[in-house]
Amino acid sequence: MLILESDKERDLRYPPSSSDGGFTLIEMLLALTIVAILLGVAVLTIPNHDERYWRNNLDELVSTLNAAQDESQSSGIPVSVAINQLGWRFSKTTRTGQAQDPTLTNTFIPEAYKPHAWFKPVSVEPIQLNLGSEYVNEELKIPLEQEKRLAILIRSNDGHFYWKSQ
Repeated sequence: MLILESDKERDLRYPPSSSDGGFTLIEMLLALTIVAILLGVAVLTIPNHDERYWRNNLDELVSTLNAAQDESQSSGIPVSVAINQLGWRFSKTTRTGQAQDPTLTNTFIPEAYKPHAWFKPVSVEPIQLNLGSEYVNEELKIPLEQEKRLAILIRSNDGHFYWKSQ
């Protein structure tokens, strides 16, 4: 005959051990402390994206200015660029003297002449440059500031652009 023992009799013979109850408060606090330390280290290793975007904007501005300068000199058609707090925009005049959006014309790199916006607003005195139609005999320096970053956009004596950080 089969004898079945009750749950109460089994519990008395095999009392539950302390490890059957889950995690202790100390174990939970230790795990949370380790996770917090790892997250703190991860946050500190994330690079400053604002600085990279600032440098990318400056590099893009310089490369498009130089491309527009070269193209206007080779085609004989002046290209204008307006630089302000929000970004920069190119315009081109046709041989008849009418202003035309350079993205609609046959240019070497039409994508470069689309309006560009700064990643974050920049403090700059708005300026309009006419590339290819003016004689350059001295350097032009345009200060650009974004938050605590300062750069100088420079047009050298040969008409080409570069920037340097301050």
